[in-house]
Amino acid sequence: MPQTVFITGGSSGIGAGLAKAFHKRGAKVIIGGRSLDGLAMVARDCGGMECVEIDVAVADSVRACAAAMAVQYPQLDMVINNAGIQRLIDFTEPHADAATSEEIDTNLKGTIAVTQAFLPLLRRQTAAVLVNVSSALAFAPLAKAPIYCATKAAVHSFTMSLREQLKNTNVRIVELIPPLVETNLHRGQPRGNRSGMPLDAFVEASMKGLDSGREELLIGGALALRIASRIAPKFIFSKINSH
Repeated sequence: MPQTVFITGGSSGIGAGLAKAFHKRGAKVIIGGRSLDGLAMVARDCGGMECVEIDVAVADSVRACAAAMAVQYPQLDMVINNAGIQRLIDFTEPHADAATSEEIDTNLKGTIAVTQAFLPLLRRQTAAVLVNVSSALAFAPLAKAPIYCATKAAVHSFTMSLREQLKNTNVRIVELIPPLVETNLHRGQPRGNRSGMPLDAFVEASMKGLDSGREELLIGGALALRIASRIAPKFIFSKINSH
């Protein structure tokens, strides 16, 4: 089990859930995000959990955070790239360029930036783990969220390449692949009759997956969606986008 864990996007949802689970196991947990107030609410009931400000979409913020963490937590042996946003964007209508840029900068460029900044610290440990959180929608996209799905498909591809490059090092590369989970990522978005996996159940399954040593963790319905997307891609795409 890792001794010191850093989780981006730790103020809510999957990030907060994983943070609490690792804290309960006795790990030193540091959660990062843009809102220190939001992070503090998560850490309030978890004695010893630390909060750091980081905007993964801003390269200088990522580099500054990594430099500070290397001094304060030189024993850091797990980083979880969890920060992400999802927007519904209709390309048949006018939309602000900033909306698409923010998703790309956070979901994809942020994941790459954190990886680059923190790998040197992880490489100093006897053994370390880098976890990239992608999505089942990387395999069968939701057309209403085209940028989110494209960035998560790119994260999946990036993680595969990263794993190959680091296969002979001390850093294990893990991809955590959620299904639809009940979090505020989707707050206010119409879902039709789709229901998400409860967050507690997702966190429990994820922790078991991380314990297993597997490199790709397809949680809940993510496994079925990936298989179906390979066997009948047009059919599963139409089912996902039928509401």
